[in-house]
Amino acid sequence: MTRTSQLQQDYAALLAAGTAQSTKRAYARDMAYFTAWHQQVFHRKPRYPVSVNTVIRFILDHNGKMKPADDQALINAGRKKKPGAITLRSIRRYLSSLSIHHNERGIQNPVSDQQVRLLLRRAQRARATERPHQKAAITADILNELIATCDDSLRGKRDRAILLVGFASGGRRRSELANMQIEDLARVNHGYVIKLRASKTDQAGEGQEVPILGKAAIALKNWLLASGLRSGPLFRGILPSDSLNDAICGRTINRIIKTRLLLIGQNPDLFGAHSLRSGFFTEAARKGAALGDAMALSGHKDTKVASGYYRRALLLDNPVNQLIK
Repeated sequence: MTRTSQLQQDYAALLAAGTAQSTKRAYARDMAYFTAWHQQVFHRKPRYPVSVNTVIRFILDHNGKMKPADDQALINAGRKKKPGAITLRSIRRYLSSLSIHHNERGIQNPVSDQQVRLLLRRAQRARATERPHQKAAITADILNELIATCDDSLRGKRDRAILLVGFASGGRRRSELANMQIEDLARVNHGYVIKLRASKTDQAGEGQEVPILGKAAIALKNWLLASGLRSGPLFRGILPSDSLNDAICGRTINRIIKTRLLLIGQNPDLFGAHSLRSGFFTEAARKGAALGDAMALSGHKDTKVASGYYRRALLLDNPVNQLIK
């Protein structure tokens, strides 16, 4: 092996080691979609680096300019959910993955081109009147109903612990719940403290310690006793035989929550991956907790995002809403 090829292998290995599994899966899904779109539109797989014009075509196609036949073919292949434009947020996510794909390989990045940046800015203005679809929050009342569906089986104890730990420890993301490790769990008075090794807002992996107290601590203790786990991932998949998988993924956690929502008569399509997170902020706002205190537990670094949860939560509680009765 030449020195250059060894350098490339070491480079790729370190990049992979520094990327969370959930992030790798997300990149892979995005790139698989880009490849499927490219094959459908240009009748061949993409060659890298892709051209600026290809990226511009991707943006235009997903702003409603795609040929109906191409659109339908992607739907039939299970790559696209419905015909027509997709959200600008989704377009940016696809382009972010495409950008990373180029940057990791040290090749010219078309996503950074000024034409592409200008087109995205103008698209943002053109679609400024679109109403973003806000997923519903899992607030305390809904959470209590979900917990009530969890029996004393191994699966019920796990699901109860996932719901309560996810909510009470700051509205954890499903990827954070999937990545929790028993070795990072420490007993304290009235519960536990767990160190989160990495998250969306902590890409440097500095870690954050969060408490798990009260009902959440009791649910977690019961899960640990019932499962007999002593090391490795805190939450696991459960087979029909009640044996445990080695780990669990964020998609499974999402499916668990949606299944429980169905049991209480809620439409799971109205809720998303951030419903526990937004529910935590909603309850914090309703109880008069300081925004900074909620952010310290959730790990938010952007006050704009966090304060948005507070504004929505307090909208109906504003005393000036009923000046005329």
